[in-house]
Amino acid sequence: MHYRIGEFARLGGVSVKALRFYDQIGLLQPAAVDPRTQYRLYVARQLQDLATIRALKDLGASLNDIRLVTARAESRPLRRKLLEKLRRNAECSMAAARRSLLWIDDALDESMEAEREVPVVLQQRSAIRVASVRARVNSYGEIGQLECDLQRAVVPELAGGLQGVLWHRCATSGSIEGEPFVQVSQRAPRSGAYELKELPSAMVATAYCEADDHDAARVYDALARWISRHDYRLAGPKREIYVGQILEIQFPVQPA
Repeated sequence: MHYRIGEFARLGGVSVKALRFYDQIGLLQPAAVDPRTQYRLYVARQLQDLATIRALKDLGASLNDIRLVTARAESRPLRRKLLEKLRRNAECSMAAARRSLLWIDDALDESMEAEREVPVVLQQRSAIRVASVRARVNSYGEIGQLECDLQRAVVPELAGGLQGVLWHRCATSGSIEGEPFVQVSQRAPRSGAYELKELPSAMVATAYCEADDHDAARVYDALARWISRHDYRLAGPKREIYVGQILEIQFPVQPA
């Protein structure tokens, strides 16, 4: 006995559109096609094939993987390999979900304790060419003076839109070492007043703050907690970028 596509779809619990698509990609083709009406015709045993497709799809298998498994006469080893792959995928998803729950709990705890929440995002930053001056100083104010000297030394027409400071060492480490920088074009000339270099591309944990010491310290603490809780580690000098009237603080990171 043959079933037309609408009735077979109802029996198998799928849509007619799905059956047509399965036919087009060679996943489940009809047992016959009426030569006069061109209606697709199915037989009862194909309900088992359809059930296999639905069961594997519910487990997360792609239609391509399902086609590879069901197209072979000796499909048992392939089916086992597919199930093992799906199991690994499910374990990874569960691990990711557990990490997300831990991070959400941390964020909830922090939002209860912090005076103001600090949103942290992970971003990829491209490499840029910069003019910079690196120096070890006795106070943060001296870095500010170096920034002014650098800006005067760079030809304005060759300066880009980014400027900021790389922090190699901070006061808590026993000394202060900073590196003011200004983005420059490839035509920027060499000078004894600065070094030309490439600020490398990096994955950075980023947050924003007002340009005052209290708010910056709060955001630095939040970023340090974030990378620790998310299993990252610092992978280069911390970056402060001036964005209008606010400060973008970047911690270059890599998996711990």
